[in-house]
Amino acid sequence: MIKLILGIIITVSCLLAAVWGIDPEQIMESFRHADFRTLPIMFLLLFVFFWLKAIRWRMLLEPIKHLSVSQVTPAMMIGFMGNNILPAHLGEFLRVYVLSKQFQIPKTTILSTVVLERLFDIVAILCFLGIGVYFAPHLPDRYRSLSILMAVVISVTIMVLGTYLIWTEAVIKLFRTIFSHLRFLPVKLTHLVIEMMQAGAQGMAAMKSIRLSVGIIWTSFAQWAINGLSILVALWSFDIQVTPLAAFVVLGVTAFGVTVPSTPGFFGVIQLCFWVSLQAFGVSKADAFAASIYYQLSQYIPVTLIGLYYSNREGLKLSDAEKEAEKELEELEGLDSDAE
Repeated sequence: MIKLILGIIITVSCLLAAVWGIDPEQIMESFRHADFRTLPIMFLLLFVFFWLKAIRWRMLLEPIKHLSVSQVTPAMMIGFMGNNILPAHLGEFLRVYVLSKQFQIPKTTILSTVVLERLFDIVAILCFLGIGVYFAPHLPDRYRSLSILMAVVISVTIMVLGTYLIWTEAVIKLFRTIFSHLRFLPVKLTHLVIEMMQAGAQGMAAMKSIRLSVGIIWTSFAQWAINGLSILVALWSFDIQVTPLAAFVVLGVTAFGVTVPSTPGFFGVIQLCFWVSLQAFGVSKADAFAASIYYQLSQYIPVTLIGLYYSNREGLKLSDAEKEAEKELEELEGLDSDAE
């Protein structure tokens, strides 16, 4: 309940900040002059984005269970639909629950591949954001300093992943030794961490194959390049003449902005992220708001409808799946409470 209230407060605050000082007539004027003939292009780019995402997830799961893209797609789309209509990012847990139920794969193992996905997403998004910030013209020098910090974060992340991948057993053994000396930690918590690390090793098994690791890396960068292109098309649809570098900045800020607690669908948060990103490029607040609505709805409506279609096709009761996802989340939160 606390998270729900916090999410509502953040959503309303972001939405108010995004529209503050805008005359509603300015927004209507932006929509009247928009070119909505780009909508089929937006849908095509959305299809390619999720197709690449499904290919990557299939490759991450390959050492665990050989599945096709068509087999992983339903669980993936149901999960993203869950993020659109369920609170607290429960879609990620819903996605794990559905795939585990369909193919009898341990939930912790599937969760480890989802976590690894997020790590690759972070690296790819930071790269695009860093490129956009560093090379975009007329941005303050402090923005370029930020891009250097991003490069450091990316390097450290890659080094940590590489160490864990190459010396997996040694890293797990090290953590087991550290936990054995931290006697104030609950035994249940230490066992869960070790279990997650061992499951994570299974999730990272794909990275030990050159073929799979190359595929995972290129699909990670390709899908976010496609998403950045979607943002650019949305901006151009409202006659916002910016370069792809500006779209990369919007992509990065928005991708990290939606990680904050908010109501399902991230309404308000995305609008504020667009404005924060585009004001440095001289874009009017009304145009940024209108373009963000166009971009968001072109993503939100198809993903939600496709997810609902797959959940109905699989005979999945959304209420039951939501309870399972909440139960998984509550177990993790319960362990966090024990640790405190």
